[in-house]
This record gives sequence, C-alpha cells and structure tokens, in this order.
Amino acid sequence: GLSRLRLSSANPRVQNLRRLTGRRSFRYEQGQFVVEGPVLVREAVEAGMHIVEQYIREDYDDYLAPVDAYELDEKTFRSVSDTESPRGIIAICEMADPGAMTFGDNDWLVVLCEVSDPGNMGTLIRSAEAAGARGVVTVGSTVDQWSPKVVRASAGAVFHVPIWSVQSLETLSNHGVRLLGTTSHDSLSVSHPESMYDFDYSGLLGVVLGNEAHGLDPEAPVDAWVTIEHAGRSESLNVAMAGTVFAMHVAHWRSGIQ
Repeated sequence: GLSRLRLSSANPRVQNLRRLTGRRSFRYEQGQFVVEGPVLVREAVEAGMHIVEQYIREDYDDYLAPVDAYELDEKTFRSVSDTESPRGIIAICEMADPGAMTFGDNDWLVVLCEVSDPGNMGTLIRSAEAAGARGVVTVGSTVDQWSPKVVRASAGAVFHVPIWSVQSLETLSNHGVRLLGTTSHDSLSVSHPESMYDFDYSGLLGVVLGNEAHGLDPEAPVDAWVTIEHAGRSESLNVAMAGTVFAMHVAHWRSGIQ
C-alpha cells in the first residue's frame, strides 16, 4: 500500500506547495502546478497526467492518486489550499507539453487575447473541449492556464486540450490560421462586423476573444470580424459566454447541419 508521512507546516515541501499555489513564475520554474479536490485529482490521473506528490488533510480518506501521500494537520492544509472550503487532497502535477503548433487544413482553435479572469479562462477551455476545437492558444498576458482557479473552472478540460502560448496574433497568421475577431455589435469604428450566423467557418480557423474590460483591439490583425447579434439592453455578453456560443456554433456549422 501507499505510505502516509506526516509533515509539519515548516517543512520545505509545504513551503514549495504554497509557492506553487500562489506564484505563476514559480510554477513555470518548476514545470509543475497544483490540482485540488478528489474529483479533479482522479481526473488528472485518468488523463495520464504525471502526479509528482500528493498532500492530504489528516482526516482525509477519499480517493488517492497512486503515489505516496504527505499528511498535514487541518490548519496547515487550509493554509496551502486555494479554496474557501478545501476538499482534503491536493496533488502536484507536471505541466503537460502541448507539442509543436501543427495544424491540419480543417482544424479550428479558440484564441484568447489578454483574457484576465481565471473563471472565464477555465470556462473557455472547457467549452473548447466540448465543441471539439483542436486546442486553445493564449496571446500576450492572458491569465495562466495552470493557476489553481483556472484548473478548477475548466473542470479538468485543461488535462485534455492542448494549450499553446504565443506573443502575438501574427504568430498564428504565420501558421496559416485565418483569424476571426469577435466584437459586441457597436464597439467597432473600423468596419461593420458580420453576424456570426452568416459567416463561413471552413478551413483552418481561429476564433479570437478579447479582454473582459476592453474587448479585442479594433486594430487587431484579424482577417474578419463577427458579432453575436442580440436583443435587450445588454451591450455585450461575458467573454466566457460569448466564447461558448461561438464554439458551439462553429462545431454545429462544421458538422454540416447548417
């Protein structure tokens, strides 16, 4: 069986875990991130993620990953957890390598440009998986896909969807991706966006979603602009909602049931 070794709050491993939870730069130095709660830990194991270590609260006896466990008292466990009501288990995983950015002629991508809210980011990764996108591409200072809040909000999709990071949209254009800028109906001075329902989604395509507060820059180097037409007072949809609507529509369009 697996061993359970008790650690004190001053143990270097506990300090390490705290830094992985809280600091993006440290996660990338180590090439590791944290997964919290039995459901997500099980999901990570079943997805084939490499589990480095796991930490459990002293009273915990639910699902365990197949590696030895470090046991923490309740106060210490609460101090390293990123959630309001910790579920008793935290695993450290190695970051998955998405491999080189190679696309087929008919692949499509969800492209996130400066998206800053972890909940939105996680939801968009989840929607990309559900809609069958080839992957997700983050541009510029988009929030870290391996932050604990993003991993939770993605409901494990982050283990299954390749996620690449690039500095600019031009990188995708250079890979032959046709970029589709999304905007709420009145925010564009440059051109009138086409309705999402009239657009042709064939070929190698990237659906580009912008920052929560500012949207996508009207000068962004995209090939076309589309909008979700909507009624009512609302000026725009939340970016996670809009991205989900687009992702499902692209999937539907491409399945040929137009």
